[in-house]
Amino acid sequence: MSTHEEAVADIKKAKSVLDAKVTTTPKKFFTHTSLSMIKSGFRIAAGLALAGAGWLEMNPYMQSAGLLLVLAEVLGIAEELV
Repeated sequence: MSTHEEAVADIKKAKSVLDAKVTTTPKKFFTHTSLSMIKSGFRIAAGLALAGAGWLEMNPYMQSAGLLLVLAEVLGIAEELV
């Protein structure tokens, strides 16, 4: 039979092993920032498509809407990086 001190030492060792496994987090494939930049790329592309369609249709409202969306997204990227 083991002594009380050996049992306490074994329990502490097991607890430290479990704590180490719980605190380690798996490496994330995408981080919040990288996903945010991918979304921003799609939004900028959509804004440029809208502005381009406005130029083809000679519609200043579509042009302005597209360019304002691109400007807002560029400011959002700057905000994310600061």
